Amino acid sequence: MAQVKPALLFAALAPAFGLALATPARAAEPIQPGDRMHAAQLWKANCAGCHGPGTAQPDPTPLGLRLGAQPLRNPALLAARTDDDLITAVLKGGPGAGSPAFKFFSLLDAADLVAFLRQGQPTIADVFPDAAAYTAKTYTLQGPALTRAESLSGVEFPASERELMVFMVYKGDRPALGPRVVPQDPIKLDALSPRDRLGFVVFGALSPGKGQEPVPYALGLANDFSVQRLLSGGAALDLSKVTAGVVGKGGREPGKRKPFVSKGAPEQAAAITRLYARAVELAAIANKEESDRHLFDAPDKK
Repeated sequence: MAQVKPALLFAALAPAFGLALATPARAAEPIQPGDRMHAAQLWKANCAGCHGPGTAQPDPTPLGLRLGAQPLRNPALLAARTDDDLITAVLKGGPGAGSPAFKFFSLLDAADLVAFLRQGQPTIADVFPDAAAYTAKTYTLQGPALTRAESLSGVEFPASERELMVFMVYKGDRPALGPRVVPQDPIKLDALSPRDRLGFVVFGALSPGKGQEPVPYALGLANDFSVQRLLSGGAALDLSKVTAGVVGKGGREPGKRKPFVSKGAPEQAAAITRLYARAVELAAIANKEESDRHLFDAPDKK
């Protein structure tokens, strides 16, 4: 296998990420395990120079940051794209400048890399086992919603934390390969019934300990905006001490929401409160958008 300079795999993926949701709805997960040893070798030779070792959810290297890289092992970015989206981005590159096509990769090489990226990541199906379909959209906190989120979390959010991808999850006929991603297309969105909605999912990352790499986790919200599921993305992140103080808490009324409390894991509780404070406000916006789409539906279809 030929090698290239430590190229930025994300340079091929990132520009395509913005377009991925316009593709036809396909199953997003799971791909076959593939040859992970081979994928690890590809990663080390072609990706690690900008993205680091590829474990957990590491920050890009200084070179990667200069090139505009983001953490590739981000469960939100991965869940919002089908395997086909990711494979195509690897092989054909993206539309932006500095977005190379890895033409020397075979289709199997690209598939192995996608399996490598998805390995160990929490998924929509992990949070909602009955999920058949889901949407993904990034929202931005602003105005009163930002004020309420900062009040609940007790911190002021920097610009980088005011955006969050929110997944709306639906039951129904599930494809054989897992729940499908529904693109932000009005016709396809209109086909999703609010009656079938299971809830919302957002993703975050927590460090298991001082100096350790952050590990991704998933937060599932019920339709009343209470926390339904808290799921770690790896054995290194133990959430057992904080789960009782988070699951079942929260709700629709902003005035009744309180910061999560855990005597055994106070730092985890504070960090999860910070994610929930953003998630609940943005889930409410997503809920309003869906209600508006179905405003004139017949009562039996709402």
